[in-house]
Amino acid sequence: MINPPCIEVLLIEDNIDDAALLQKLFEEVNQSDYKITVVEQLSSALEQLRQRHFDVVLADLALPDAEGLTAVSLLNSVVPDLPIIVLTGFKDEEIALEAVRLGAQDYLEKGKIEAHTIIRSIRYSIERSQMQQVMYQQSVAIDATSEGISILDSNWKYVYVNAAYANIYACPSPEYLHQKSWKIHYKQQEQERLEKEFDDALKLRNSWLGEAVGIKLNGQDFYQEISLTTLPTGGVVCILRNISDRKKSEEHMQEILRETRELYHLKSHFITTVSHEFRTPLSIISTSTESLKRYAHQWSPDKISIRYEHISNSIKKITNLLDDLLFMNRSVEGQMTFNPVPLSLKRFCQALITALNTDQHSIQLNVAESDRSLLHDPTLLSPMLTHVLSNAVKYSPHGGRIKFDVLLSENDSIFLIQDEGIGISEADQEKLFIPFFRGNNVDNISGIGMGLTIAKHCVDQCRGQIRVSSKVNQGTLVVITLPVVSVGLAHD
Repeated sequence: MINPPCIEVLLIEDNIDDAALLQKLFEEVNQSDYKITVVEQLSSALEQLRQRHFDVVLADLALPDAEGLTAVSLLNSVVPDLPIIVLTGFKDEEIALEAVRLGAQDYLEKGKIEAHTIIRSIRYSIERSQMQQVMYQQSVAIDATSEGISILDSNWKYVYVNAAYANIYACPSPEYLHQKSWKIHYKQQEQERLEKEFDDALKLRNSWLGEAVGIKLNGQDFYQEISLTTLPTGGVVCILRNISDRKKSEEHMQEILRETRELYHLKSHFITTVSHEFRTPLSIISTSTESLKRYAHQWSPDKISIRYEHISNSIKKITNLLDDLLFMNRSVEGQMTFNPVPLSLKRFCQALITALNTDQHSIQLNVAESDRSLLHDPTLLSPMLTHVLSNAVKYSPHGGRIKFDVLLSENDSIFLIQDEGIGISEADQEKLFIPFFRGNNVDNISGIGMGLTIAKHCVDQCRGQIRVSSKVNQGTLVVITLPVVSVGLAHD
């Protein structure tokens, strides 16, 4: 069996008889449990305390070099965690009580001290001092933690708040919240929701964990995580965390996941759409080539020419499709540049119309007369206008008139392309510039939904604007406004 450690006692007593009496009292108990060191002055005691460890100090309040409470104050300053028991005369009880308020653990009145009394006082003082140290360390730890900790009484008012809790709510100090209700931190609807949730949970299992939106003292909203635990004596302990950053991260991750899903669906849709658009002309090329191989010797030159024209048109369609995809890729990767040059809009637009080679549609070009030569980038202007015109032709399946007006203002070139085709629903107009999106009413009209997307990329590169207005079965108007710079006189 291991014997308990010996208790080191420092006795500060200048009266030889009192010191001898106290030593005799220790001898009445098990002397090996205590080791007594006696000094007559406070200065000697302080020197001893600096040199070695003691478990408790017995200090007379009337010493040659320290009267009254001075000894307690000096001892506390040198060894703040060491338990002190003061020894007083029968008339010094008031001073003894003041000594306890200053930090002494207990006091004993000379002349009434017995062996069991002094031993009990020493044991009590040591245990109480150790408990106070633990409580102090816990208090420091609670104050130092980044988590907000508070205690609320049975009326749900604050009776304790640590610094972190006050900081989370942007309060000037923990004392600011003392005796205030927790409800000051929440809007009415949030109060009612929280009360219902944690009231039921605390009755069932004495704890609750949840999230809420709190309000700081400055009026700012923030996300928080709350943990409540009931106390046996009534009231609750609340642990609070500001989780606004975590919520933002979660929302950011959700946004990334949403974008990833959209990208996956877009990729899937792209593969399906492009595969379909490639398959049709490839099938025509394959069929026409096979037919020419087998029957060309039997056909007339006109019939052979028609087959070659089918092949040529299909190759052109595939080439245009590949050009569009490569154009989009360069645009997305930031490889497009804006390089304006002097341009005659009338000749340029007429060439675009001629290249479309349409017989079923009448494209009426009207370019405002101007004696200015304007700066435009043909590598951007051509796909921009071509795709809008192609859409006007494509989505007017029964032919009809297409108006192509070019207006000039002091600072802008304005291109208006209006058809009388199938039109676009209001719901679909919100998605017109999304890659590979096609309206619900396109039916079997071929296309991959890239025309307006490419046009928009070109317009953005030119620092312009594009606007679309349309009604189902009444046609569509596309207005493109591009800033221009005049570079002198020109003649059409």
